[in-house]
Amino acid sequence: MAKAEDRVKLNQCLDILDSTDLGLSMVWLWTWSTIKSLNEDEQYKFNLSEEELWDRLVTAVAGGHGFSLEYGAEDHYEDVTNWLLETGIMTDLMFEEED
Repeated sequence: MAKAEDRVKLNQCLDILDSTDLGLSMVWLWTWSTIKSLNEDEQYKFNLSEEELWDRLVTAVAGGHGFSLEYGAEDHYEDVTNWLLETGIMTDLMFEEED
């Protein structure tokens, strides 16, 4: 259950996001959270450092690859996962074992 302190923490998060130069900062936050979650999943192996991955993400978005929350969390998760796999940033270990 949400506590009063959670509201304060969310306000702090918003203050931080509002202080960035990122457009659509909530999409960036959700995308980065998804990437961090996938990095902790034992099914996947990341082939770049966090710094290299960030640079690739920034370059991809600047080049026109956009992520969106418009169609919900599941579509966003799938889009991020596919991007990571298609670019070779991340490897699906279950698929790799089958080869």
